[in-house]
Amino acid sequence: MTLPREASKSTEALRALDGWHEREHAAIMASETLTPAAKQKLVAELNALYRERWLIASDAAKRDLEEWTEIYESRAASALAPKMPQDKDARVLKALELQRLAGRIEMHKEQPGRLLADYENAVRTGNDVIAHELEDALPALLPEDARAEFAHRAKENRFARMSEEDRKTVEEREAWKRQADATGLAIALQHAARQRGYTPVQPSPTTLIEHHQPGRPVQVDEVPNPRWRDPAQDGPVNEPVGGTIVPDPGSAA
Repeated sequence: MTLPREASKSTEALRALDGWHEREHAAIMASETLTPAAKQKLVAELNALYRERWLIASDAAKRDLEEWTEIYESRAASALAPKMPQDKDARVLKALELQRLAGRIEMHKEQPGRLLADYENAVRTGNDVIAHELEDALPALLPEDARAEFAHRAKENRFARMSEEDRKTVEEREAWKRQADATGLAIALQHAARQRGYTPVQPSPTTLIEHHQPGRPVQVDEVPNPRWRDPAQDGPVNEPVGGTIVPDPGSAA
C-alpha cells in the first residue's frame, strides 16, 4: 500500500551523499592536471569526509524513522481508541458506566466468566466503549489457555467496529513498521560496510596503485583499471542475436 510518508524518504540524504561522493571521485580521477600522488591524497581526504558526513546523515535518518514511527503509532492509537459520545450528557453517563465497570472488574477478577458474559453483551448491543475496556482487561484475568483465543476474537471485533478510515490508519501503521524495519536494517548493513572501508564509487578508466621499494618513498602510479568497461562499447539491450531478418514469405502477393 502507498503510505502518506514512505520510509525510504528518511534515507534521501544518504542517497544524495552517495551521489556527491561518486561525482567528486570521478572528477578527481578524470583530472589531467593532478599527479597520481595528488589524486591519491584528494581521494583519501574525500573518503574521510564522506564517512564523517555519512555517519551524521545515517544518525539523522534513524532519528527520522523513530519520529515517524511515533507519528504512525499515535495515529493508530487514536484510530483504535473507542469513540466517546459527542453529546455532553451522554459522555457523563458513559463515564459513570465505565466507573461501574471498573468496580465490577475488581469484584469479579477471580470469576472472569462473568466479565466475559458482560463482554459478549457489550459486543451484541454495540456498546463499543465497554467492549473496548473489557478487551483490555480480560486477557490478564482469563486462564492462560483461553487468552490466545480471546485475543484473536477481540482483535476481529475491534476491527469490525472501526470505520473504514480508522482501519486504513491501523493498516498504514503496520505497513510503516515493515518499511521502517527493512530501512533500519539496510542502514545498519550500509554502516557496517562503510566501517570496513566501502565507498560508493563506480569503476573509472584508471586506478591508482602504490609501489613500495626499500629505502625509497612510496611511488603512486595511475594505470588502466581492469574493472572499467567502456559503456560506448555496449550494444543496444534489444539488439537481435543471430539469424538474418528476411521478408515474411506469407506476405508476398
